[in-house]
Amino acid sequence: MSFIQKIADGAKHLGSRARDLGGIAGGKARDITKKSSELLEYTRLRHELRKMEREMENNLAGIGALYYQQQSGQDGVDEELKRLIESTRELELEMKELEEQIASLQPAPPSCSDCGKDLPDGGKYCSYCGKKIVE
Repeated sequence: MSFIQKIADGAKHLGSRARDLGGIAGGKARDITKKSSELLEYTRLRHELRKMEREMENNLAGIGALYYQQQSGQDGVDEELKRLIESTRELELEMKELEEQIASLQPAPPSCSDCGKDLPDGGKYCSYCGKKIVE
């Protein structure tokens, strides 16, 4: 084999390795992009849930004040009390849906293949049954 042929083969091999590394890097970049978009969505949903929790606190305080007014004999609070209670029920349903969406974005913890218990990260053995963890 001639010297030039060896150089050409080496260059071809180097080009092939560069393509392989480029593919690996592209895959890692896609993974990072996906993870960052999931984190952004998770953060957005948590922010929305916090806003709903504050609204829920305000609704409950309003219900309490209206109930007190109703029990004190004040007229005209019944309709507002009913409206606020219904609004609070709807808000509870929306919050539950949001919590389910947030839970779906969180990765499930690893579990033992033998006993099914959740495993701590980085452990070599199950804390419950002692089975060796296969990675």
